[in-house]
Amino acid sequence: MGDKNWYTNKDLFEEILEMQKGFRDMRIEMKETRTMIRQYNGLREEIEVVRREVDDMRARTEGRQSVGKATREWGGWLVAILALVIAFL
Repeated sequence: MGDKNWYTNKDLFEEILEMQKGFRDMRIEMKETRTMIRQYNGLREEIEVVRREVDDMRARTEGRQSVGKATREWGGWLVAILALVIAFL
């Protein structure tokens, strides 16, 4: 019953200093974490902008291809009709 662990003032003071140091280290880590999260969010925004630009480029390319395809498919008919109209005149 007499073997209770009591700490001296010096031991308590050292423990408190260690806890303060731990809190300081934790604050530094939290600051770094916030910085990393901010950077990550910035990268996500940039990726979203690039994704929209790529989608826009794809849409333009598909539009050009469809116009080219229509020109190739219907161009002959157009020339034939014009030739027929000119022949009648």
